[in-house]
Amino acid sequence: MQLIDEIMKRFKEQQVVQFATSDKEQPRVRPMSLIYMNKHFYMITGARGGKDAKKLQQLRVNPRFEYYMSLDGDKVNGFIRGAGDAFEVDDKTTKKRVYDAIDWAKGYFDRVDHPDYVLLELVHDGFSYRAPDDMEIKYLKL
Repeated sequence: MQLIDEIMKRFKEQQVVQFATSDKEQPRVRPMSLIYMNKHFYMITGARGGKDAKKLQQLRVNPRFEYYMSLDGDKVNGFIRGAGDAFEVDDKTTKKRVYDAIDWAKGYFDRVDHPDYVLLELVHDGFSYRAPDDMEIKYLKL
């Protein structure tokens, strides 16, 4: 099995990751839901601050991101670290498709065209990966 396939099979439609951006002074990390749909990665944001949310301000200055996702093992946990650039999605069809598929989105935004609903697409350029119960860390540059 190719490393990319081994990594991708670990993603569900939704998972919580620790998502890092950078402001001028230091990294900023927060838990966020990572959405994996149709071979694309997304995050819904804007519930606190709309288009002016701090993470969006940070990504507009520096679109680089990194996240960490733990993978449960019997003896040793594994992980996936993903890195790349985040972009705000303007395409209405994509925004609606994700909004309709993610039940909890309706609890934050009463409609798909709510002004605070922001959809980010994460475009990866690399992964670090350690399989559960393994000690070897593998690196994949895309």
